[in-house]
Order: sequence, then C-alpha cells, then structure tokens
Amino acid sequence: MAKSLPDPDEQSDDYRRYADLALRHILDAVLVTDLDNNVVWVNSGFERMFGHRLDNIRGQAARGLLDGPDTDPSARDHVLRAIKGRETLTVDILHYTATGEQVWVDKTLTPIFDEAGTHTHHMSINRDITERRRMEEKTREVMANEEQRQHERKLLSQVSEWLYSAKSLDELLMVVQKSMHTLMPESEGQLYIYSNSRDTLDLKTAWGEGTAHEHIDAEDCWALRRGRAYAYGTRAIEFPCAHTETADTPYFCLPIIAHGETIGLMHVAFAAYDRAIMSRKMVETFLQQRWDLSLLCAEQISLAVANVQLRQELLDQSVRDPLTSLWNRRWFLDAAHKEINRAERQGSALSLISLDVDHFKAFNDHHGHDAGDIVLREVGALMREVFTPPLAPCRLGGEEFVVLCPGLGHDAAMDLADRFRVALSELDLAYGDGKLPRITASAGVTSFPDCGAHVEDMLKHADRALYRAKDRGRNCVVSALPEDRQIAAQ
Repeated sequence: MAKSLPDPDEQSDDYRRYADLALRHILDAVLVTDLDNNVVWVNSGFERMFGHRLDNIRGQAARGLLDGPDTDPSARDHVLRAIKGRETLTVDILHYTATGEQVWVDKTLTPIFDEAGTHTHHMSINRDITERRRMEEKTREVMANEEQRQHERKLLSQVSEWLYSAKSLDELLMVVQKSMHTLMPESEGQLYIYSNSRDTLDLKTAWGEGTAHEHIDAEDCWALRRGRAYAYGTRAIEFPCAHTETADTPYFCLPIIAHGETIGLMHVAFAAYDRAIMSRKMVETFLQQRWDLSLLCAEQISLAVANVQLRQELLDQSVRDPLTSLWNRRWFLDAAHKEINRAERQGSALSLISLDVDHFKAFNDHHGHDAGDIVLREVGALMREVFTPPLAPCRLGGEEFVVLCPGLGHDAAMDLADRFRVALSELDLAYGDGKLPRITASAGVTSFPDCGAHVEDMLKHADRALYRAKDRGRNCVVSALPEDRQIAAQ
C-alpha cells in the first residue's frame, strides 16, 4: 500500500518549529536589519554574545551599535559598503558588548530577498573568534620574540667576532660602545674599569643619552659588593646602588671578569622606553629579555677583555725589555721603518738619539751586576720621564739605548739629549749602606734624511757620532750631521 505524503501545512509547521529551535540555541549571533539598517530582530545568541536585548534595540540604528574605540575603521567601512551594495561579505571585526567588553567575530553579511526577488532585509551572522584571535596574537608574539632573539643572536655573533678581533683596549671599548647601542638601542650604559688602586672604577666608555660618573666607588655598587650580577627594578625587595641617579629606572649592574678576577663593571639602564603604555607583564617580559641579553654581553665582553689583556701581555713580553720596561730592539726596528716611511710621505721631521752609559763594564766589575741592574733600571726610568710619547726610548742591549724621535728636528733632538745627559749626571743612587758613583752617558744624534733614508744608515751615523762623543771624553752629545751643521753640547 502506497505511503501518503505529509500534509503541506504540517511540513510548514515543522520547518518553523525547527528553525525557531535552531535560531534560539545556535551559539552564533544573528542580527536582521531593514533596508535603512535599523534593527528588526536578533536571536538569543546575539543577546548572549553582546548583552543587548531585542526589546531594547528594536528599531535602533545598527550602525555603531557594536563598535568601540579599537574597531578597525576600514573593516567597518567595508561592512557599510557591502550593505549599501547588497553584497555578501565575510570579515573579521572587533565588536563591543553592552558592558564594553571586546569580542572578535567572524561576521558574514547577507542580503535577504523575498519570493518575488525583492530586497527586504540584511542579515549578519557573527561567530565569536575571540579565543582564536588571542591564540593567533600569542602565536604572532611568540614568532616576533623568536625573530627578535634570532636577530639578537646574529648581532651578538657579529659583536663577538669584532670583540675578539680587537688588538687593544681602545679598540675593544670602541666595539663595546657601538655594539651595546645596536643590541639594546633603548638602553643607556657605561663600562667602568678598576683603577690601579682598586678602590675606584674609572669610566672607559658609555652609550645612550644618560649622564655618567667619571669615577664610582666599588662599595657603591651592590653587584661588586655581592660578587654577582644585580638587576634592579624586577623584584619585590631591592635597593638602588649609590652610584645611580634615580630609583625609578630599572637597571643592571654586571661585573666584568678577566682571568678569574673582577676588573670592571658594566651598567645598563632603561630610562628611554615608555613603561606607561606597557602592562606589568609586558614590562617584566621586556626586562627579562634584556637581562638575558645583558648577561650574554657581559660574558662576551669579559672574555674579550681577558683576550686583549693576554694579547697585550704577550706582546709586551715580546717587545718590552724586562729590566727597564723600555721597548726592545725588535719593536724599535719595526717602529723606525714605519716612522721613516711616514716622514718620507709627509715630509715631517724625524731624529734618532743613540745613548750609551759611560764606563758601564768597569762599573759592573767594581760594584757587581746587581748594582749594574739598578743603574740600567734608573736610566730607563729617567728616559721614560724625559722622552715622553710620541718619543720612544728603547734598549738595544747591555748599556746601549736609542730614542726614536718622530716629529722632532735635529736641533731639538740635540737639546733634549743634552737635557737627559745633565739629568742623568745629577742622579743620586743609593746602594747598600752607601751611594753609587755618578752615572754619565754619551750620545750621538742623527736626523732623516740627512744621514740616510734607512734605519740601518741612521743607526750607523748615530753610532759614529756616539763614538766621537766617547773620544771627546764621554758625558757629551755629538751630532752626526756634516761639520758645517754639527753641534756638540758639552
């Protein structure tokens, strides 16, 4: 027997009943507006999502009802254009509830037509995607942080390369200044190194806009007193260092350690970034990231300082005379070649003084080698006092000395050599219970290019002048220039 078809009226009733159930229980917010964009109807999901009851908003303009201060104007204009053009549109937009809470929605806007094809209404279906947006924002934040860390690691790798390439402390300080400004542009800071007395630290370099003390006391810094890095502005219980200017600025104090010994301090402050627009969590995250980066920087700088110190010690051992602390023959030959080339290029003055302690062998024989070492040390000390940079006193060996005099003309070199000769003869040297005999020296002076254009030629002429000084009775200075320009100072 054939099954009878459902009554059309019953079908219509079921359809309306199920449609009503769906609209009542669906989680999405449905809004229907008329052609003037005034609210006609909302479902229960709309009331739950946005807190607006239909009785309160029926007939009210839908435009601006769900907008707030952070709603994207371009997205809002896009919706209005779609309404005006009777277009179907899907867009993510930020809406606000009746109580002012933010809700991100995936909005689908659709024009509604009746059976005759006449446009009668607009309908928007809003799906809450707030949690999804939060996760996306968190993902973007994590990706941005990772990208920033990769950028910092790349910069730190470049900085390390430059730090380890520095041959002197001055070069190292230049790299530190540029590197810290690049790695942490929102920071200001200083690098201090202990003075020889070990009770104060001297400013060596600084970066950023802040003011810096030229000297600070070691006892004024919590990091140096406690023997470890100190972060201020991140903990519930903390105290500012006495060398800081203000207690409102977060900062880090990081000891610089070389060969197991604390030799300095790096101070990094963050007064430039705007904490007023950052949440407490953002501030904590920012400072933690900068703390980690600062620790890495301090470690790299410490290793670089140790490397420079070791390199300088090895260099000094190779080019310094251990007894007098003057430059040795190896350093002199290299420096003399460079100065001759410079004098030739620039047409500048260059002189050479060859010195020899008179009767030194007899002095050693009568008073012993310990006394001879005392004499050589005192001669070296006086040479450093008289022949100041850029003049360079050197010990070639035994009692033989030479002074490289860039920028010094012949007559000036003669006068300076004679001044040293007089000062040396006036020295009183104690030895045991008595005093050593007076020390005298003879000297020969030559100049570029009158006495040759090579180091060997200049040394040969200076030595010949020195021998003539010996022949004249010692304790005098003789010029290596031709007779018509020769000046002898007795």
